[in-house]
Amino acid sequence: MKNYSRKWLIQRITATLLLPLTFWFIYSTISLSKMDYTEITIFFKSYINLLLFYIMMIAMLLHSSLGLQTIIDDYVTSKNRSKSIKLIINIISYSLMFLITILIIRNLF
Repeated sequence: MKNYSRKWLIQRITATLLLPLTFWFIYSTISLSKMDYTEITIFFKSYINLLLFYIMMIAMLLHSSLGLQTIIDDYVTSKNRSKSIKLIINIISYSLMFLITILIIRNLF
């Protein structure tokens, strides 16, 4: 058994986080469409908006990465192909998480 219960739990936690954050993001996106550039920069300079956006992006990447790995486990029969696809998924997911973290930290200063 390969930590399937831990992956299941993490997927449920991220799904629970993403539910209210999706409604916040939709509301914010509608609000942002009516703003000019300076108002948008002020919006993202707000620590609360920045934190909510960061949590949503990390949770979304983690949730989608685990979901894709589950699909690979269920439908790809070749062990070598499965490992290489999972490696690519992890590299892309963790690279994007690192990039988002760097950009958020850069935005703070």
